Amino acid sequence: MSKSYHSGFLFVYKPPGITSSDLVLKTKRILKQKSVGHTGTLDRFAEGLLILPCGDYTAFSQVFLGKDKSYYAEVVVGLKTDSGDPEGVVEVDERETISSRFVSEFPIERLEEELGKLTALTSQKAPKISALKVGGKRQSDLVREGQAVEEKERSISIYKVEDIQRTNLGFSFRIHVSSGTYIRKIVLDLSEKWGIPLSLGRLVRESIGEYNLNGVKPLEEITHLDMRTWKEVFPLPIRIADEAEKKAVVHGGYIWDKLPKSGENGFYILDADEVTILAWCSYDGKPDHIPYRYRKVFFDPSLKIMFSK
Repeated sequence: MSKSYHSGFLFVYKPPGITSSDLVLKTKRILKQKSVGHTGTLDRFAEGLLILPCGDYTAFSQVFLGKDKSYYAEVVVGLKTDSGDPEGVVEVDERETISSRFVSEFPIERLEEELGKLTALTSQKAPKISALKVGGKRQSDLVREGQAVEEKERSISIYKVEDIQRTNLGFSFRIHVSSGTYIRKIVLDLSEKWGIPLSLGRLVRESIGEYNLNGVKPLEEITHLDMRTWKEVFPLPIRIADEAEKKAVVHGGYIWDKLPKSGENGFYILDADEVTILAWCSYDGKPDHIPYRYRKVFFDPSLKIMFSK
């Protein structure tokens, strides 16, 4: 008996105008998947790379959430919204009058210098207009209802800012940042620092960790054949199990000998086909009386079978 769904990683180009959750739901419906996760949301207005773990591969979602990201950003000069993006409430619109002042005050050399200083940042307050939850409600809803919220500060790293260009509406740049960094908050902070209304007009996520937009398709072009395997996306050291070991593993027992040296994210125990994952294991956090701990055993009791391709 085989599972009625597929397991793998989908690399999808999210278009602007829909939420990441919308894309996940559409993927479930189009590909008839029981479970689809994601590895870091994009705002509704933003576009670019989403990695969607499907089926049993949703177990790996957390690993990708902490990876660094890179973006292409286009900034509109003279327009400021409360959220710092095109979907926010307009607070200032001086686009018709401020352009010449900006060009005069910010020649490309100064623009490059100012944006280059961003790599010195080590912390950032989350934007008030965000999906962060406060007492079970979206922070953005509370702010727009007039309630005061505490701006939570977090540690961030900005590794590189490059490809700084002038555009018809303002300027653009590429930026490589740690996970959890808000690009629109960077723009809002620059607006306050420079005394010039600024907001994001476009934001494209170009990479998540080592994965970029090469070969990435829009959802309407995706099929099951586009799913990438663990060998392509999340390879780890392996231990092949024989039939007796296989039975032990899927029932929570342990293998004690010939264990591999662990990678940063642990190791796999594979079936004899050297493709099917029986379990994802780690030496970190294990009690002394067991050889490793199971992060995930790929076994579906309702089907009485192991994780399948």
